[in-house]
Amino acid sequence: MKVVGLVSSPRKGGNSEIAVKEIFRQLPADWEKEMIRVNELNINYCTACYACVPEGARCRQKDDFNFLVDKIKEADKVVIAAPTYILGCHTAIKMVMDRLISLVADYNSFKKADCVIVSSYGYGGWEGMVKEDMQLFAKKLHLNVIGHEVMLATLPGDTVKGENLEKITGLANLLINGADGPIKPTTKGIECPICASTGFQVNPDGSVRCMLCSVEGKFMHGPGGLRFEYDPEFNHKFTNKSLDDHVQYLIDKKDLFLATRGEIKALQAEYAELDWWVTPAPKE
Repeated sequence: MKVVGLVSSPRKGGNSEIAVKEIFRQLPADWEKEMIRVNELNINYCTACYACVPEGARCRQKDDFNFLVDKIKEADKVVIAAPTYILGCHTAIKMVMDRLISLVADYNSFKKADCVIVSSYGYGGWEGMVKEDMQLFAKKLHLNVIGHEVMLATLPGDTVKGENLEKITGLANLLINGADGPIKPTTKGIECPICASTGFQVNPDGSVRCMLCSVEGKFMHGPGGLRFEYDPEFNHKFTNKSLDDHVQYLIDKKDLFLATRGEIKALQAEYAELDWWVTPAPKE
């Protein structure tokens, strides 16, 4: 059994690193364990070239992205830990996530490894949308998220103290024993049963849309209060059909770009000489 831990934090010895090491420490000794500092990888910006879109294609950029993808493909289990930065995921996670368009068509080459996530935040009430960001990151890596804890942890080591340590132990147990049913809610709010998001768009007609997976439904009253009801056959963003549709859309748009390059270049030329750019002054 091989488990890969992804840590995204500029703070060595910080809460994310300690959380992953504590989970690893509780896993069987004979499991192969590897950890990767995501923020120390050389990850370039996505250039939206779409050369990676067809199934089997890889991103052409010469950096560490494919190294990371290959490690995920090798893994039987995955642990991801990162802090919350300004109500969302850490910068390095977003840098990688922008490149994950290259994996949309490649879902059959992944094991769909079980994954647990630790998201820490440093100030009460400021977890923001980190859960949604990290869920999307994992799902776009074609991982099966079976546990996710969002915890208040300000000082290094707070992720393995008191109630947080109990949560860490619970995640380790999930990796060892597997999940029994959907992942348990980590907030007091209503969570999407598909992707565990708490972000919903409520429309004037009472219909509700999950802003992460796009499943549609309604809030209904029940014995335990409000619940979210939806059509289980809905083609949400993470079904294979939805992924295939996304790939075909991108291919069609790329073909349209190639067919209309002359028109596009003429349009761009209208704006090319408009120059209001500013840059930092040269350093002395």
